[in-house]
Formats: sequence, structure tokens, C-alpha cells
Amino acid sequence: MHSLPLTSESVIKKSPFLVARQISDTEVRVYSRLHGNLRSFGPEIFAVLKIFDNPVDVGSAVKRLGDSFPDATAMIGQLYERHFLVDGDRTMEALFTEYVDAVRKHNEVPRVTKINFLVSARCNLACQGCYHTFYDFKSQDMDAGFADRVFAGLFPYLKRKGIPAVLISFLGYEPFMNFEAMRDICSRVRHMGEEYATDVSFEIFTNGFALSDSMFDWIVENKDKTGLKISLDGIRADNDRRRVDRSGAGTYDRVVANIRRILSAGVHCGVLIVLSKLNLGNIEKFVDEMAAMGVRHITANIFCGQSDEERKIELSGDEKFEAIRRMDLATEKYGIEFDGEFKFTVLQMVTGAHFTCPGGLKQLVFCSDGAIHPCQRFAGTRINFGKYDDNFWDDLLAGQCRAYNDWNNDLYDGVMERVGGNDADLTGWSCPFIPFIRGQCLSTNVERKFNERLLDYYITRPIDRIVSRSRIQC
Repeated sequence: MHSLPLTSESVIKKSPFLVARQISDTEVRVYSRLHGNLRSFGPEIFAVLKIFDNPVDVGSAVKRLGDSFPDATAMIGQLYERHFLVDGDRTMEALFTEYVDAVRKHNEVPRVTKINFLVSARCNLACQGCYHTFYDFKSQDMDAGFADRVFAGLFPYLKRKGIPAVLISFLGYEPFMNFEAMRDICSRVRHMGEEYATDVSFEIFTNGFALSDSMFDWIVENKDKTGLKISLDGIRADNDRRRVDRSGAGTYDRVVANIRRILSAGVHCGVLIVLSKLNLGNIEKFVDEMAAMGVRHITANIFCGQSDEERKIELSGDEKFEAIRRMDLATEKYGIEFDGEFKFTVLQMVTGAHFTCPGGLKQLVFCSDGAIHPCQRFAGTRINFGKYDDNFWDDLLAGQCRAYNDWNNDLYDGVMERVGGNDADLTGWSCPFIPFIRGQCLSTNVERKFNERLLDYYITRPIDRIVSRSRIQC
């Protein structure tokens, strides 16, 4: 987004979004609150950056650095490329506007790499606070024929966009309650992947409560391309306060037995916990139990209640941060990968990922009634991209999907409202679902203080604690 390459006459300054944090005697971490690009330097970087507290031309800056920095010109160029240094006449508002405009343009046509199928409209559990109960969800079980129609357009789209791999995810309610359709869809998409030379993999989000022998055998037969994410909300006493079957009985023992069986067969299986006041006190015990079973990946999302009664078990801002910090440290002890929806802002800020909604521009959710949603949380809501038809993928590529364009405009227009205030960066950005169910704009800045604490914490963590390398992403 720099207009011209640097010359010795170029006048530049420190970015108003720059953060430099010394985390040890030998390491300083630097990133931009707008562009990310986390990098590590030695303490000498402070002397370099101080020169640019006010606008200065590159030639003068190189002279001031003198013999102590023989590669000063190259170093200044790298700092400029990473947006740690910016053109001397650029204001915070201008930089923010330029960035959002560029990313809005970049994301006009999405690069979809994940397809979610809400394959089952039924569930065998009655968990407190299930987000499907927030809205009148009227979908039905999916058949493989509908998925065939989606694939007929998807794979040409992937080819035209130059996307070499796609992840097919199965959601519910409980996907194994429509096992036959899920099995047939996997078989057909494997064939399409071979035909189009596209790498296809699968993930299944399941409560892991009722897996028959035939289901288990199929999972093992397809373990080369298939991973599971099984919901479990803490140790037995905590999990069974919220995750119960239709009779009101706890689910912990049956779910854990199935996790053990799956892991012993060499299947990639992570665990998903929803953090709330119900399990806050036993986070470390839960991680100890998962490590003892051989779990190598844990995703932690934050409980969000709809009713007044459900909202009583939501974590406060301080509790959310404390729960994530404790979970991170507990999993680090065992080398367990740890992530969750909360990490979107962290990844955005420190890696330089393009500002996007974590759902709408990378993945799509297809319901059996034809509705298309930006992510599974919005299933059953007015937030959708219309009904699927055979022109959908062509319209998306041509920028002619009106509902998708309206979604983008809502997101970016909301973000642009921050220009001129103290919120003119992306620290407050988070998943838009919570502000949506609270009746607020999709881009409402409701998580700034929490995100700032997360960033302050994660900036000190090992890089592999920030960026999950698991093949199953949240």
C-alpha cells in the first residue's frame, strides 16, 4: 500500500500504529496495530525507531545511524515494507482509510477454502445455551444430491481462483444423526477432488455421544483425510451441568470413552470446550485429563447466552481473559495446540492477515433448504447470501452476488465509522455474531479492552502458541 519506493530523499516517520515491546534482555517484538507483521529484533531497534519519532528523510536517518548500523538503508527499507515506518505526510486517519479501502477491494471476490454443510437438523442432546436455540432454525436433514449441486459449481470455482485445496466440514446440530448422507457426500467429493486435482480433506464437529460400530469403522477407514472435533465442556462434574442427553443425564463418560477409542485408532481428534462460569474453576484439571488421554489439540470458544438465565453463566471480561491465559499455559505444558474464535484478532494483529470476517470471506455454510450463510453461527438468521442456485459460484466470481456484497459493505462501512476517533485501528474487531444477537451493528467495537489484553499477553508468547499449525482450524 506504499505509493512509491524509498529513495534517500524520501521523508518517513514511525507509524502511529506501531507497537514495540521488549519481552527479554535480548528480544523486542514489533508489530503494527493495523498491518500486523510481528517481527523480533534486538534492543537496538529502539534507537533506530527513535530517529523516526518525527518525519526525517532516509539519507539523514542513515547518517544518524552511522557505523553502528552498516546495513541501515536495507533495514529502513524492511521497516517501511512492513509498515512500521510510513510516509511522513500520512495521518492516522489516512492510513486507516487506505488500508480498509484496499482490503475491501481485495475481498470483493472471496477466496473460499472451506465449505460447511449443516448435514443434520437433529440432535441427540439437550445442551443448555445451544446457539441453535437462538433462532427458529427450520432446516432439515441434507441429502447427497444437494451437495452434488454445490460441488458442481465449487470445483470449477476453485480451479478458476487457483485454490489447490478445500476443507469440507460437517456440522449439525449433530452430523452423525445423518451419517449415511455424510458418508455419501465424502465419497462423492473425493471423486471430484481427483477429477479436478484438488486436495480435499474433511472435519466433523460432533458431540461424540453416540457412535455406532459402523460409524467408527468408517472414521478409521477415512482417517487419512478426516479429523474430528468433539465437544466436551470440562471435567465430568462441569461438563454434565450443561451437556446432557434428552433424559437430562450427563454425557461425559460416553463421550470420553469414544474419544479414547478414536485416538487409539490413530484418528486426528481434537476437543472443543465452551468456556463459561460452569467450568472456569477446573481448567487445569480438564487439560490434565485431555493430555492423559492423548488429546493434542484443544479449541476453546466463549459461551454466549441468549436468555437472561443463560447470560448469568457468561464470563466477564476479566474472566474471559483469565480463562484463555490459564488454558494457554496449561496446554503449553503438554505441547497441546490451543486456539479458538478469540484468536482471530490476535492473528490479525500480529501476522498481517488481511482484515476479513473470520467466517464470511473464507468459508460458506450450506443448509439443506438452500440457504447460504457466512458461518454456522448465523444459520437460521437473516444473515445469509440467499438461496443456492446453479449460478451462485459464477455470480460470486463476477462480484454479482448482491447479498454477499451487502454483507461486505455492512462490515467495512461499520469499520470506517471509527476513522477520526481513538478506535482507528482493528483492535476492537471480533466475531460479529455476538453484537448481532445483541441487536448491534456487525462491526460494533465491543471487544476492544478484551482484545488489547489478549494482544498484550500473546505478544510475549512463543510464535507457535500464537499461530496454530493444526490441520483442523477453528
